[in-house]
Amino acid sequence: MATPFEIIADHCVRNNKSDCVRDLAFSIYRQQFESLTLGKTPPLDAAAVQATEQTLLAPGSLIAHTRSAEEILRKQFEGEASQLQSKMKRESFWYAVGTGIVGNIIYSLLLIVLFAVAKDQLSSWLSSLVQDKPPAIEKSSEPKRPAS
Repeated sequence: MATPFEIIADHCVRNNKSDCVRDLAFSIYRQQFESLTLGKTPPLDAAAVQATEQTLLAPGSLIAHTRSAEEILRKQFEGEASQLQSKMKRESFWYAVGTGIVGNIIYSLLLIVLFAVAKDQLSSWLSSLVQDKPPAIEKSSEPKRPAS
């Protein structure tokens, strides 16, 4: 006999439902099955558990499970889409361009201040580089001969 997951998966394949709908429909089935069978004061016998499973896997119940799953997914999608739309309005293209320009201006001003403050240190460092030049090598067209 097929497992409940296989029955729900087969129903979803026949009705062109996605894997997300299938998984969520199985989750709904499992929650209903557990709420009806687990924790009962007089424990249910095997026949009652089998009857509950058959009832929850009947064609009408499968349709209800998939419709509930689709509704949950639709609500979740709409909620996520509305959050993205509100974020897109707030952080539009021109807002991003403006913040980029302001950031670059602030960075440039900080560099100008840094060079103005460190002008003396930079000039002393550059002058030491100029003074510590290695001696220039003269190139002549005549090869050097050892002195004899």
